[in-house]
Amino acid sequence: MEFTRAKKVTNKSSDEEIRRRLLNWPDAYYREREPEIRLRMLEEAENQGLTPEDNVIRRELYEIRYPSKGNIKDKYLSAWMNMRFMTERNNGVIFRRHDPKKVRDVLGEIGIGVRMDDRRYQQLLFQEIYHLGMLYGALCCEDKQYGSIIFGFGSMSEEKLAFKIARDFKEVGTEIPENYQAGPDYEVWGKALTAAFCDQFPDYAYLLEGSQEE
Repeated sequence: MEFTRAKKVTNKSSDEEIRRRLLNWPDAYYREREPEIRLRMLEEAENQGLTPEDNVIRRELYEIRYPSKGNIKDKYLSAWMNMRFMTERNNGVIFRRHDPKKVRDVLGEIGIGVRMDDRRYQQLLFQEIYHLGMLYGALCCEDKQYGSIIFGFGSMSEEKLAFKIARDFKEVGTEIPENYQAGPDYEVWGKALTAAFCDQFPDYAYLLEGSQEE
């Protein structure tokens, strides 16, 4: 899946542009970064009766991910940062005892660990987490500070940048849930993030080898 920064569609963009994107529904929905535009696309898909059963769940996941209507905050990115904080704590001597509830609470707030018998929900949840992974990878590649060698001077090679991003995905996606013993109900988080990394950086997929095993 491509997830590059394309020509931005703003809230003032024409309805025709939104409808044009829906010709590639639902793939276009998972290629769009902007929450406001994703919502417009979802609303138009609902109006057109496209994949109605799936859209009920997409709407539910959208409202979980972007709960604020004014200043939109991405709770999936917040969950990533909370997991990253656990990674930092996990390396400290005084934090050897890991409480599984900490990970379950973080992931539970974004719709993970529930409705395990609902296959449709689990598939669309996977896609939403996959979207997060694609977003994070793209942002890392575009952030000059993230890709700098030291103090903003010099840039990492493509290989070194991929290694750094892979480390983030592995720590946040699989190592923390495993170290905290979150359990199988929460494995969709790691599997979706691993799939996103492997699709976005196919030449470096081997760095997360084994992370998608059933």
